[in-house]
Amino acid sequence: MSNLEGLIATLNGIEAGDFEGNDAGRLKLIEATKKLLVRVEAKEERWFDLPIVFAAVEILLSLGLWQKWAAADGASKSAGELCELCTPKCDINLLRHLLKLLVSVNMIAETRENQFALTHIWDNDMWKWIASQAVHRGSSAVNLPLFLAKTGYKEPHDSINTNYADHSPGHLNFFDRYVVELCFYERLGNIQGALADIYDTDSLIHGADLSDGSVLCVDIGGHHGIDLTRLLDKHPDFPPGSLVLEDLPEVVSGATNLNEKIKAISHDMFKPQPVKGSRAYYFHAVLHDWSDSAATQILKNTVEVMKRGYSRDMVLPVAGATAIQSTMDVEMMSLCSAHERTGGMWTKVVADAGLRIIKIWEDDRGNEGLIEAELA
Repeated sequence: MSNLEGLIATLNGIEAGDFEGNDAGRLKLIEATKKLLVRVEAKEERWFDLPIVFAAVEILLSLGLWQKWAAADGASKSAGELCELCTPKCDINLLRHLLKLLVSVNMIAETRENQFALTHIWDNDMWKWIASQAVHRGSSAVNLPLFLAKTGYKEPHDSINTNYADHSPGHLNFFDRYVVELCFYERLGNIQGALADIYDTDSLIHGADLSDGSVLCVDIGGHHGIDLTRLLDKHPDFPPGSLVLEDLPEVVSGATNLNEKIKAISHDMFKPQPVKGSRAYYFHAVLHDWSDSAATQILKNTVEVMKRGYSRDMVLPVAGATAIQSTMDVEMMSLCSAHERTGGMWTKVVADAGLRIIKIWEDDRGNEGLIEAELA
């Protein structure tokens, strides 16, 4: 470590902008950095701050500070100025303790003494993601040890009597509460890859017959249509109505900024699929929310309307064992009594629905892979 100062200077000089067009390299650096921390941190340092940091984040959320600070572009402000933004009011010394903690873990920056600013990880609606974490994921994670103890540490499969329902007000499961509190899910479509990012969409278009008004792609459970929007950005000449967004009525009603070429319809994926003979039926981060039996039933509803030799089913699972993937695996168990699947597990689910896998398209970031399947 004779050149320790030089190494530190190099690390401190790395910025997100250095990885423009190289997301895979960025993620490799993150993974290497995490492994470095494991090697050099003492065990007390490794475990010390995790629970209390998120508590501090949630307290500032309850004070309304995140959203107001983000609305002010995260500008550098004194503790007193930030205290004035809090509703309800907060003791300034209490706030200063919390801010100092978040500076120490690099969630915010201390621009000078008693002066703080948001870092690049924040944007104007990041607080909504924090709210979702606090209201749903965080409380569910806290309850998981108690729930598994009640169930005798059995792997959960019941999509009704879930860990989430065990602690949720009114014992609502994740999706029932999703409908009640849609505002907490507005960011979800932005955190994962999309069809146009992973799949060779030219192969989807090649051979597609849209001359009679047929549909090219149905995005099932597509929230507010971010994937279809990205697809349309890549191929702007699709005819109107050739892209269909489906989700529950409470969800699609919030898709207010859709391109006019995307048709939004209300649909429950557990009921018969209303769009017949589409070139593709697309599920992004949908089937990993459900048990194998439920996922198979959802796929069967698309099998019934697929055109042999023409239609494709496309499933975007999270597969593998990176930190993100492993976290999602246990989180799906915590929220929905579901789990992420290995390639072999996906093969069985797809086959049980009456499909065969054509190809698995890998995300070069290592987070997701797209399964392309057709009628068996």
